[in-house]
Amino acid sequence: MNIRTALPRRHTAHTLVWITLAALAVRAVLVPVESGDYRDFLHPWFEELRTYGGLAAIGRPVGNYMVTYIYILALLTHLPLPDLVSIKLVSVLGDVLLALVCRRFARSVTGSGRAADTAYAAALLLPSVVLNSAAWAQCDSLYTTALIACLLHLHEDRPARAMLAFSVGFVFKLQSVFLAPVLLAALLAKKVRFRHLLVVPAVYGLAVLPAFWAGRPLKELLLLYVGQAGTYRALSMNAPNWYAWLPAGCENAALGALGVLLAGALTLGSAVYAARRGSFLHGAPLIRFALFSLVWVPFLLPHMHERYFYPADLLAVLFAVCLPRERRVPLLVPLCSAALAMRFLCGAVWISPGALALPMLAAALFCAGALRRGAGGN
Repeated sequence: MNIRTALPRRHTAHTLVWITLAALAVRAVLVPVESGDYRDFLHPWFEELRTYGGLAAIGRPVGNYMVTYIYILALLTHLPLPDLVSIKLVSVLGDVLLALVCRRFARSVTGSGRAADTAYAAALLLPSVVLNSAAWAQCDSLYTTALIACLLHLHEDRPARAMLAFSVGFVFKLQSVFLAPVLLAALLAKKVRFRHLLVVPAVYGLAVLPAFWAGRPLKELLLLYVGQAGTYRALSMNAPNWYAWLPAGCENAALGALGVLLAGALTLGSAVYAARRGSFLHGAPLIRFALFSLVWVPFLLPHMHERYFYPADLLAVLFAVCLPRERRVPLLVPLCSAALAMRFLCGAVWISPGALALPMLAAALFCAGALRRGAGGN
């Protein structure tokens, strides 16, 4: 069955409303779940912010997330809601926004209302998306929404808006750089100009300004992501990549450096390849290239967590919706992510990241082949 036939032809608007309500109901059931990340990190950060005045405390070195999200936590402390509820509410709203952006992107690429509606429903009901916000209390929908918007604006030849969207994603999560091959290709192909890149430091500067005014040292704010990158030493943090085949907790600086070099080489090589074939920055080929980037970069890099394939999950869905004649191999990506989310949330240690790295590799190889097949712009 063609994936675009998942929604009926008639009464689609009513169907989408019911799908949205059902998706929210599922999330409501999961709200009481307290993940390890909530107990060990988000709740203590929230309590510290509340103790020192909420928004008045944004100048304190609370947590190791980018200050953009700390601002949100600080604002939430002023609401008459339990922190577990308010934190998850923000993430769930991010899910809806993510689904809406996926819907617009699918419509822009395919011109099909049915494809757009299917993308919306699939994004909103994707297990890894549901679990990330409603059970895990994570906010990966926020930066992923910005990355999908970046791709949408690249497809529609709006480079300034594309870089603005990427900048918004970047000031939420460092993992936005997984899209680097696409952006470098756009720069090499002169679809994005150097002046557009200046948006990134400008937005970053604006993002850290409130914390700086509140008393946090500027050097610390500018080096937040440098500090994040050095937080973990284990080569694999339960991500289904090639480091998962090593013993658990393995630390090896040389292998870590090798992964960084491989990811850098892949970024440069694929960007040059795509730039020489400008079709990769528009339409279905752009989806192929973006999925290739979002799968391969975290597959090669060290110190990856299981949820760092979250943007690839959404691109895999868009791939299946917008390229219905292609095989469904990319859907292995969100399946692996959902399994590893259950491993983390339920303590199901029998779910092996090393074993799941095999289907993830199969999906990565498929993406490489799809990139080559898409060289003609189809």
